[in-house]
Amino acid sequence: EKGELTGPNPVDRGKYGSKIHLLTERTGLPLSLAISGANVHDSQALIPLVDAIPPIRSRRGPRRRRPGKLHADKAYDHRFIR
Repeated sequence: EKGELTGPNPVDRGKYGSKIHLLTERTGLPLSLAISGANVHDSQALIPLVDAIPPIRSRRGPRRRRPGKLHADKAYDHRFIR
């Protein structure tokens, strides 16, 4: 069956599919999860993933919502993200 977030999968020649995007911290603890259509470029999924990170409690100052450093696969690299 089709869902709202599915799209044609280029590998399966037009069949519907989806991708799971997972953002973790360095030890593997999941921070956010997103599902997108198979035909959506990975760079378009990165901004919602980072925005979905819950506030992180720190000893000093306000709670952080964005990571200080981010390592990602080449598929997430795009000019507007840098």
